[in-house]
Amino acid sequence: MKRSGSQEYVIRVPLNMIQLTERDGKAWPLSFGWVDGQGAKIRVSIEKVIAVVPFAEQKSGLVGDRYECLIDGRTEYLFFTILQPRKWFKLKKVSETEYKQYYRIPGE
Repeated sequence: MKRSGSQEYVIRVPLNMIQLTERDGKAWPLSFGWVDGQGAKIRVSIEKVIAVVPFAEQKSGLVGDRYECLIDGRTEYLFFTILQPRKWFKLKKVSETEYKQYYRIPGE
């Protein structure tokens, strides 16, 4: 997905999340697996969930919650889709080439 008005490209990266689920179905992220810049797999702990707000993407049809989290002293956003299949993901900035490879845009 390309943000309008800029040349930034972002992709959705699925996460292997460890979460706490309450009886009412509300999910709270605790930690997730991630690949760092050198290609090493690491476990990232979530220090604190600051806010949870509903989100929806008209282009892709994704509906869920956006979690504003404190991770390693920085504020980051994690997303949880509420439609099947339910999954966690994070947005990652990439080059235009990586973006086109990831989403396989026809004709390019």
